[in-house]
Amino acid sequence: MDAETLTVTESRPRSGTRFGFIATSAVASAVGVVVAAFTDLLGLAVTGALGGREPVLYHNDVAFRAGGSDLALGGGVVLSLVVGAFFLLLYPGSRRYDAARLTTLWVILHCFRQGFTQMVAVPLDADSNAALAFSALDVPPGLDLVIATAGAVGLLSIALASAPAFLAFAPTQREIASGSRRAGFTAKLALIPGVVDPLLAVPVFLPDPGNGLIQSLPFVGAFTIATVIAAVGTRSVTIGDYRDAPGWSWLPLAWLVVLGLIAQFLLARGILIPPSLDQVFIESS
Repeated sequence: MDAETLTVTESRPRSGTRFGFIATSAVASAVGVVVAAFTDLLGLAVTGALGGREPVLYHNDVAFRAGGSDLALGGGVVLSLVVGAFFLLLYPGSRRYDAARLTTLWVILHCFRQGFTQMVAVPLDADSNAALAFSALDVPPGLDLVIATAGAVGLLSIALASAPAFLAFAPTQREIASGSRRAGFTAKLALIPGVVDPLLAVPVFLPDPGNGLIQSLPFVGAFTIATVIAAVGTRSVTIGDYRDAPGWSWLPLAWLVVLGLIAQFLLARGILIPPSLDQVFIESS
């Protein structure tokens, strides 16, 4: 009897949200923050190149060496939403609830956050890239409020829609059986990482160019508050088979380190878009 009991105990998967997986989620969220920021900068660089403004892409900024239309400043918003939609289409293809899937989820959320937040700022911050791009268009008055409203709806929508996505990582149905348990689970897997990730992402964007990027990082996880609230009433998630609770994974950390190396040793030196064969880097770090 003792041997049988021991066998059952050893073979039964461990339940509960492990601290290691919460830490993994925090690093995965930091990866999402960096990818979203790089996507925004790349969008600015591409539209700047198309507009003949000779953009120089840095790890934390885009500098235009030539004048031209401010429409080029709207490229970041567009590319952020496009990349978010692209990863959203890929997301259902995976059936494993592991670190790779969790990182993809964070990339989706932060890319959409990057785009929608800038849309909200159009009537609120006249000096923002999205506002300057919008002002270059000949549009009827009041349309900026429509854009801002669409951005706010989009931002709230991704926060609410992400609740079932995070709940699906629960190892057992029991862990998300009640509203309080669902709120607690998403708080651990989404809210805490959303608050911590700016600290992990800051080194990637140093030194600070004074463009407000680093100063905005502490607020990037604010939308996960709505995710926790939405999780209370989310009853549509069915876990199915009992599965082992995942723990720490080195994969997101490896991605974050690679992105950091690219930022500090390549992008920090400034790359003309499109790249020039005569001079790869504009400035030496």
